[in-house]
Amino acid sequence: MRKLKQQFLFLILTSAFLLYSGIVHAQAPDAPGVASLPPSPEMAEETQAADEYDEFDDYYINPYADRVEYDPNVYHDSEPLYWKLGEMAMDALASPAEPLAHFGQWLLCSEHYAPETPLDDFPIGIQPIPERPDLLIETNEKFLGVGFLNQGIEIPTGAVWRPSFWVFGTYRTGLNYFNNRAGTNVTEWANRLDLFGQLNLSGTERILVGLRSLDKELTASRLFTSYEFHDGEWLDGLNADIQTLFFEGDFGELFPNLDPYDVHRYDIGFSVGRQPMSFQQGLLINEDMVDAVTVTRNTINGGGVLNMRVTGVYVEGDINRNNNVHDPDSTMYGIFSETDFEVSTVNADVATVNSSNPQFGSMTAFGLSAIQRLHGFHNTYNTSFQVLGSFPHDGETAASGQGELLFSQISLTPHHSNDLVYFNAFWAIDQFTSPARGTLAGGPLGQVGLLFAASGLGQYGAPLSNQATDVAGASLGYQLFYDKTRQQLIFEIGGRKDTNDVNDGAIGGAIRYQKAIGQHWIMLLDSFVAKQESRGVASGARIEFLAKF
Repeated sequence: MRKLKQQFLFLILTSAFLLYSGIVHAQAPDAPGVASLPPSPEMAEETQAADEYDEFDDYYINPYADRVEYDPNVYHDSEPLYWKLGEMAMDALASPAEPLAHFGQWLLCSEHYAPETPLDDFPIGIQPIPERPDLLIETNEKFLGVGFLNQGIEIPTGAVWRPSFWVFGTYRTGLNYFNNRAGTNVTEWANRLDLFGQLNLSGTERILVGLRSLDKELTASRLFTSYEFHDGEWLDGLNADIQTLFFEGDFGELFPNLDPYDVHRYDIGFSVGRQPMSFQQGLLINEDMVDAVTVTRNTINGGGVLNMRVTGVYVEGDINRNNNVHDPDSTMYGIFSETDFEVSTVNADVATVNSSNPQFGSMTAFGLSAIQRLHGFHNTYNTSFQVLGSFPHDGETAASGQGELLFSQISLTPHHSNDLVYFNAFWAIDQFTSPARGTLAGGPLGQVGLLFAASGLGQYGAPLSNQATDVAGASLGYQLFYDKTRQQLIFEIGGRKDTNDVNDGAIGGAIRYQKAIGQHWIMLLDSFVAKQESRGVASGARIEFLAKF
């Protein structure tokens, strides 16, 4: 018995000695006396992945390696001929930007704003953040405020509303001189006030009401509260008409109990009431006041589509047609979509207007556009290409015509600057007409540039006609920034030429200066000179002060 105990004790001591020897042999030399445990399954997988990654050590680039000098003998991909010619043309168009920037710097006595690539050698510390400018009225929750959200009120549908009310708007006042040598010769002081009240119910539901109490809508124009210096009289545009009044929301957010786990497709947006409407960047529809019902389905994706939004629209009566004339006997319905792909954003829209008034007629119009960034060998170009068409149902009128409009926009930022160079071109075939255009919107070509756009204040119209009937044209502009973008200058030249031999072509040049004053005010200076065939030289200038509150 005693011998058995001795053998058992010897076995225990021998096992302990062997186990200790194995641990000491396996432990790291820099951690003596620490017993290592077997790795966990997760750590074993990470170790295996690291071992596999070691196979790619040949591709590792040392950020502290010695600099390699450029060798011109190393072969590089050659630039395709079409890119070479295209970028040479864009570089030629952008070449005046630098001398114009120096001229503007001398004229404004302000530093031209350009990016600085070298890093500073000293820390600048935490910079103060400017205070958020308050709206005119903010109750309950502030616009872009910070802090905790209110508890809210749960309504019978299950939605939680946190009511708040904001009042905001813009006030514009300016002196205008405009003489287009076509019957409009005015010198005036004009005023405009856009005042909005917004009742926020939640992040997706709101009621918006808007007034334009200093200018009222007439049959084909708007009357601004202004003073005309030629006639020495005041014009009274005071009114209390409702310009905007609509409710918008999301069906899924209004009735969350129908889908408590958010797995169904109930997120359908809608709006009901009087509202502004713009499609195809204002080329197809540009109306500031229509009584409409809209339904929107968003976040449609798959099959190469990153996101797609489809909106159905119905407008009942009181539509301003293509000639900016009010048509009380019309209705409009349409489908408008926007689809994001990997390389482009595509908009496909179609709208139909039915009118019982033969003076206006019925028509259908469509628009197709692609917006993308093109990456060349030496620069990146912002581009937009659009094709639009219109077809009357019962013969052509001034409001319902047959025609097509081809429109393109190309812009770039020259190297070593934040400036913008843009080149816009169009070609209107026959008589393209829009389904709806507001009284101040003018024709479809207002998007071409400063020379084709009306100011929207008083009787200062577009220097060049923006109607799209048998005409082709273009504009070239340079937008230059100063004083850390608080000041900017725009130089633009442009023209249009008829394609039906009526000798109605015109060319012109325009300059705009814009300056931010404080956090609420902006000052604008505009001037232009234009010459149309068979007419004298047209000119105009204006100064405007715009306040946002």
